[in-house]
Amino acid sequence: MLQRLFLGFAPTEIQRQQLGQLQHILASSLNPTAKGVTTANFHLTLAFLGRVTESQRQQLINILDVLDKPRLSVRLHQIALWPKAQVCCLKGTEVGAELALLAEQTQAIVRDLGLHVSEHAFHPHISLFRKAKNLSLAQETCLSSLPNMPFHELVLVPDALHLYHSASTQSGVEYRLLHTWPLGK
Repeated sequence: MLQRLFLGFAPTEIQRQQLGQLQHILASSLNPTAKGVTTANFHLTLAFLGRVTESQRQQLINILDVLDKPRLSVRLHQIALWPKAQVCCLKGTEVGAELALLAEQTQAIVRDLGLHVSEHAFHPHISLFRKAKNLSLAQETCLSSLPNMPFHELVLVPDALHLYHSASTQSGVEYRLLHTWPLGK
């Protein structure tokens, strides 16, 4: 059976609450059909894998079990709208060396396993809204320039890398945790 899988990092519970506040602040700046991502689904994607067989999943787990996965941090501070993908997100403009290397290594692994390889360069982001077609803010707006913003950046310092299953349910998409690898030593 094929499953839609991705590798990613989870924000803390406090960060999930902050992202929810940010959604509330941004909602009136988006088209009315934009749909907010549920707080339970907030994550930063390292690599989207596409539809994966059980054999490919097990191979991936075995490879990642032995891959060096260093501690890292990611600073997210800009609101962006990606019209083609219809996504409004919180993104970072810098990719640290550890994250860049891990993103490069996972794309090589994904390619070797015959899975989905992204045609885009890696841009760290957390999706806030789907079906976002327009945003009444500048194309890329810093959090610090938004009125009533309780925070000006979100610094993600994950302690683990996760393998998620993107499962369609009657109540919408749920991201289910399948496997976890601790970061650093």
